[in-house]
Amino acid sequence: MEGFYQEVIGSRSFASIWYWIVFAVVWTRTTHWTLGVPYEDARNAKRFGGQYQIDFETQIEINIRKTLEVFEGHSIALTGLAAFFLATIFMLGFSFNIQFMQAGFLLIFPLTIVSGLSIHLARKLRTEDLDGAALYSAYVWHRRIKQGIGAFSIFFAAFWGVSQILFSPYAGTF
Repeated sequence: MEGFYQEVIGSRSFASIWYWIVFAVVWTRTTHWTLGVPYEDARNAKRFGGQYQIDFETQIEINIRKTLEVFEGHSIALTGLAAFFLATIFMLGFSFNIQFMQAGFLLIFPLTIVSGLSIHLARKLRTEDLDGAALYSAYVWHRRIKQGIGAFSIFFAAFWGVSQILFSPYAGTF
């Protein structure tokens, strides 16, 4: 039974099915919820208009206000903490060759880029006060950028993970 637990919950992150499940779920949720609004709400607003459009614009407005309130109130502290956290994970993962930290970095780093882009879009939407088709267009464009970052992130993590599995000193133990 001990071998079972080591196989299911192991420190070899890239060889673990749980890492890839978490990776897929995180990126699926990240691209589905753009600025805190699910994609089907945006699609319904575009397709049906009326109350759906009002609800979509209201959700975007509320989430922009909340996002910018949190970030602008604590931007220096949050940015410094995120930079320290990412640098620590990067150094532990790639300097000390800890696979768990490498896997964490490859998951978290692209998400910080997406978070920065979301804050940038929130500021843009607040200053430009877009609505209707222009708001939907900005929303979809941002969602596609997130999907591109996610696809590249998954590809690179898979490439890095396979190289770690194939070229690690314990590759024959799988």
